[in-house]
Amino acid sequence: MFHKIDGAMSTAGRLLEDMRRAARGVSQEWLQKKNVQFLTVGQKRLAGMRMPVPAVIAYVSRKESVAAADLIPEELPFAAGGGPHMKTDVVALAGTPRAFGLEAGNVILASDQSYGVCTLTFVKNGVGYALTNAHVGCDIAGGGSFCGLSLVEPVTNRVMPVGPVIWSSGLAPGQVARSDAAVARADSFPVDPYQIFGVQQPLAGTSHIVPGNTTYWFMWNGVEFNCAYPETIAHPAAIDVEGMPIEYDNFWVLHMTKGASAPGQSGALLCRTDAGNSVIGCGIVFGGSAPNLLFAFSFDEVFNQIYAALP
Repeated sequence: MFHKIDGAMSTAGRLLEDMRRAARGVSQEWLQKKNVQFLTVGQKRLAGMRMPVPAVIAYVSRKESVAAADLIPEELPFAAGGGPHMKTDVVALAGTPRAFGLEAGNVILASDQSYGVCTLTFVKNGVGYALTNAHVGCDIAGGGSFCGLSLVEPVTNRVMPVGPVIWSSGLAPGQVARSDAAVARADSFPVDPYQIFGVQQPLAGTSHIVPGNTTYWFMWNGVEFNCAYPETIAHPAAIDVEGMPIEYDNFWVLHMTKGASAPGQSGALLCRTDAGNSVIGCGIVFGGSAPNLLFAFSFDEVFNQIYAALP
């Protein structure tokens, strides 16, 4: 049998509501102060550690010296007329408050039940787009018809419609594939252009895969994988796509150095990091030989072709 704790919860609830009422009462004024983004009711921090002290917290875009009129008072009265006071706190936000949109590295699901990865999201002439592989975004076994794409949310696994595929590089038996890309128009879900899920820095530029010892990385659902030692294919090679052999050419074979290659990674954006923190997109993954080999096309020419083809 559970013990009744209605009284204790009621007391805490009243305190919370009193604090919310007081914070709401000053919100219009405080939100006009420099850098203030929003107010919450929580626990005061001391040297980054939360203390068992209730406080009204002002979240700011950054901490800096401000004029006296923009300072947050150290205390706030529960009532406008005075009386008991509560503590306040100021916390700097790590990023801009926004709704989460589709990003590179998110898992996507096509209407023919093919799973893959969003290579990149971008905007052209005010329209949002999501890039992935043609064999993810098109029903290859069904003749290459365009599918609808959905986001598989990273935390909830909810499937959220994104929009229809509107462009494909084409992929069919009897033809040699020198690209494997498709683009969906994001009619039903917002995109975060050039952002990679799990990576703070946005994409800074595009390039291509080069031979040598460069380490490339890609993100799948927030998890980082590494590969290196790219080898260029010497001839068209038959790759199994939905049970059909399709010849691919002009791609690279890379060796996994962190994590394993696996189905479901198709469409991932291969990146390198320049000058310490500049993220450069270099390849688009389309397959591999699990668990140690990854197949990818260079990215810059593919993306330039796609961008030019869109309205």
